[in-house]
Amino acid sequence: MIPIEKNIIVVDEQGNEYEATYPKRAKGLVKSGRARFVDKNKICLACPPNIDLEDKKMTETNGRESVYTIEYILLQIAKIQDRTEYLDNALERLSMMDDGDCSGYNIQGQAKAKAISDIVESRETTNRQLLALYEKIYDDLKPAKHPMQIADDEYFPELHDSIASDLIKR
Repeated sequence: MIPIEKNIIVVDEQGNEYEATYPKRAKGLVKSGRARFVDKNKICLACPPNIDLEDKKMTETNGRESVYTIEYILLQIAKIQDRTEYLDNALERLSMMDDGDCSGYNIQGQAKAKAISDIVESRETTNRQLLALYEKIYDDLKPAKHPMQIADDEYFPELHDSIASDLIKR
């Protein structure tokens, strides 16, 4: 089987050349209106590709400052920690359940216990997802480290420890 080559040249309106593409991809771009054929083996993009593909920070999305702060995120995490009344309620309901008959076939009691267990498990899953979301927001809010600081932290952790201990001794 002969491999398919990227033999369609891609340019934009300003004449900038980009990496070549496959014929099928070029036809798809033309069909969707995102490009046009200017030659047998060349297409021109209707709109040049985004060079800056990084995600916009939350503060840049709507032109105003974000309502989220590090303090807000920490407060929300504390609220999740403090909300345990559903666990107390589930345990109370389990303790109040009738043991049923002693034959070992208490299907109603087992069903109730399973339902309560599912509710608690669902709530815990929701809490984990909320914590993951707050963690991502927190990471976006905290100040970025300087690239040299990151490199130093990765490659010379013992150097930082010895400098810190020297400063403490003084």
